[in-house]
Amino acid sequence: MASRIIEVFQDLEDPRKSNATKHDFAEMLTLAVIAAICGYTTCVDIENFSKVHKDFLHTFLKLKHDVPSHDAFSRLFRILDPEAFEGSLLKLADMFNRHLSGVVNTIDTNSLTRKFNQPPRKSVIYLLNVFGLCTQATFSGSDGDEEQQTAATAVTISPYLQRFCTTGSDEA
Repeated sequence: MASRIIEVFQDLEDPRKSNATKHDFAEMLTLAVIAAICGYTTCVDIENFSKVHKDFLHTFLKLKHDVPSHDAFSRLFRILDPEAFEGSLLKLADMFNRHLSGVVNTIDTNSLTRKFNQPPRKSVIYLLNVFGLCTQATFSGSDGDEEQQTAATAVTISPYLQRFCTTGSDEA
């Protein structure tokens, strides 16, 4: 089953060269987005978050070559097209709003777009952090059933985010 989040990144062009493609491109971006939503802002943070929550992440990601290093995330973010990544994040925000409306607060995509366009030269890590900040409020205040929380995810990953991650677009 593919997660809804990873599906957003399937059509994005992987800018890496063949010798640097050990880790799945869409999985790396999915890890980064989930970590950003949970408040992690650097490549080291994303790597550490992914290692701590590996059991949960394995429920919807293959992670064939384990968790990517912070260097792998950093290399990817330096060469990824910010405009294309921004478009994917806006699609993801719309998807959150569609599937979680009435359950959690919606993401103001107009405000998100304005924030994306503030710096004269956008970087991927900037876009990721803006997206994370804008979506944290959506998921941080949500309550969920205790049975959906695992020991590793109870503190930092909202049950609604867990459910969204582990459900494919073909499921409702």
